[in-house]
Amino acid sequence: MSHRHSGCPLCGGKLTALDLLNACDELVDAELGVLSARCPYCQGRLEIRPAAGQIEIGYIVGANQPRFDVAFVMDCAGLEMLAGDEAGGLRLRTSEQYWAFREA
Repeated sequence: MSHRHSGCPLCGGKLTALDLLNACDELVDAELGVLSARCPYCQGRLEIRPAAGQIEIGYIVGANQPRFDVAFVMDCAGLEMLAGDEAGGLRLRTSEQYWAFREA
């Protein structure tokens, strides 16, 4: 696992961690806390797991006991995971933005 400052791992397009969070359109696994995003440049699909102050980019692997394999990490200053009272949901915020995702 390595730390990166910007860029889509598929096409190299310049993206920040906030750009990637804004590109997220689906909560693919609430238990693992993994979101799906589409790169606005190449339209490739990425899997992102937010954590306090960072996002992890990688992919869910394993069918019987899935886990999230992290390829690289991007810092995301002020990112917080909010406790949810709903199963199947994920809420995030920074000082300037708020995101809420529900598992389909």
